Amino acid sequence: MSHTADASADDFVNPVNPVNPVNPVSPIGPDAPPAGGPGALALVGCTVVDGAGSPPLRQGVIVVEAGRITALGPAGSVRIPDAARILRCDGQTALPGLIDSHTHIDRDVPAVLGVLLKDGVTSVGNTGCGPDMVPQLHRAGAHPAAARVFTSGPALTAPGGYPGTRGDGTVARGVTSATEAEAAVDELVALGADFIKLAQEPFDFNFRSPGHLPVLGPGPVAAAARRAKAHGLPVRSHVHNVTQLDIALDAGVTSVEHMLFPLPPEADYHELYRDGALGTAALPDLCRRLHRMVESGVYLVPTIGNELINIRDGLPDFPEDGLRAIEELMVTVLSQYLEAGGRVALGSDWVGRPGVPAGMPRQELRYLLAAGMTPLQVVEASTRNAALLCGQGRTLGVLEPGRCADLIVVDGDPLRPDAALDGIRARTVVKDGQLVSLTDAGSPAPLRHPVPADPPR
Repeated sequence: MSHTADASADDFVNPVNPVNPVNPVSPIGPDAPPAGGPGALALVGCTVVDGAGSPPLRQGVIVVEAGRITALGPAGSVRIPDAARILRCDGQTALPGLIDSHTHIDRDVPAVLGVLLKDGVTSVGNTGCGPDMVPQLHRAGAHPAAARVFTSGPALTAPGGYPGTRGDGTVARGVTSATEAEAAVDELVALGADFIKLAQEPFDFNFRSPGHLPVLGPGPVAAAARRAKAHGLPVRSHVHNVTQLDIALDAGVTSVEHMLFPLPPEADYHELYRDGALGTAALPDLCRRLHRMVESGVYLVPTIGNELINIRDGLPDFPEDGLRAIEELMVTVLSQYLEAGGRVALGSDWVGRPGVPAGMPRQELRYLLAAGMTPLQVVEASTRNAALLCGQGRTLGVLEPGRCADLIVVDGDPLRPDAALDGIRARTVVKDGQLVSLTDAGSPAPLRHPVPADPPR
């Protein structure tokens, strides 16, 4: 997986969205003041992993003022403001706040966003909601004690297509032509959308007797993608079935959401299991399509964990070894994509299922590692790449001067080959330059700690 900066990465930022500015963030109510208070903050002695794939910086210093990172470098080379609050972070590692770029949060929003932030997820992407939810999610994510929210609003789909078959149907916006697709994108931009979501899903999620749903044709898909890019927004397409992938790639989408799975819509999982056909051979022309994704520079958001939950829920009597075969297939496909040079962004597809708590998507991190990604690559996928897909390519996801100060500090070195990156716990969480949570292990030292205030001459 390449760590070189993508020439188009900074193109996807929504600088004119008046509904959800990245900075400053204002509290909703007067009863929740920021934990850190005003003034500068300096994190001293930490290893810094910047999220852009650069080698870790040992014994680093990060200075935060007015919600932004104003300085970052080795200890002794960074001037710390006299009045700064200093946090000693020896033996700890600072990372950008993690970003779960694919969620569906529409209930208990303040509570869910609060839990996410305290667990180190400083932003989320909501990939499909009713139009009324767009301003609500933006407002809720602007609270100092909540994870930020970036959202697409309703997904564009064919009339009667997925996901309009779910809930009250408001999460979908049906279009029938290129003209309607362009108009729909304009409406979503006016609503405050941070990115555009397309739904190219022929599968009705009836795993016992799969049916076919109407899907967008190539014309509307291409028109929506062109219009979104004209507005400077990423285009994220829900593509489970590989037969829809070429249409998405022809249109120039920014990302493919979900693993290239389930198997073809007409497939019967029990028959495939019985015949020993739960393998890549059932995915038509897979190798060519994976390489085409890589050549097109398209990101993949695998959401493997939630895919398996969907299948288990849909087929409660499916044999355990069959489920393991499906799990292995998904990881194998992801591994092949990575080996071809593919780029990944973190997304869990969290929907608030019973027994699946909100928080850092550790299961999804585990699958990225299992597919062969290094811990450094997983961090990049969970920060820089996820920020890009949320339309925040210039503002979030990387620790560097000028960027918004969303970051976490964890114990030890999460990049060690034997480290359990999927088990990290945030000791310190900073959002907008303000301390959100701080454990005893990260308690502030006296202000006059013996750290050079001025760089050496």
